[in-house]
Amino acid sequence: MGKTFAIENDHGFWVGEFSGTVFNDAGQGFLHGTSWVCPGVNDIFNGVSTASHGYCVVTDKDGDKAFLVWQGSKGFEGDDQWTGGTGKYTGLKGSNTWRAFALPSTSQGYGLLKGEWQLP
Repeated sequence: MGKTFAIENDHGFWVGEFSGTVFNDAGQGFLHGTSWVCPGVNDIFNGVSTASHGYCVVTDKDGDKAFLVWQGSKGFEGDDQWTGGTGKYTGLKGSNTWRAFALPSTSQGYGLLKGEWQLP
């Protein structure tokens, strides 16, 4: 969900959020079944995403939260860093790469996240 603002010729600025539920490959464990809300911004030149960044708040079934900061380059891919959390995620650190895929003719999509994390 979001809104694109026309800044000047061939330059748009998108402000909004991405959200959804994450499932890991193991079907259980770290962040499986968590809710993600990721506000962000995106510069678009000539219809192509050139720079995006934002944050995510990840909430599990117990109400504990994990936080990350993300950035993207051209297209729908980039990297992120875990910056901490609450409850069982306090002190969370690590980094990931991500890639997002839009589903044709919808405002929906999915993403792949790969990386490392550690807790103190």
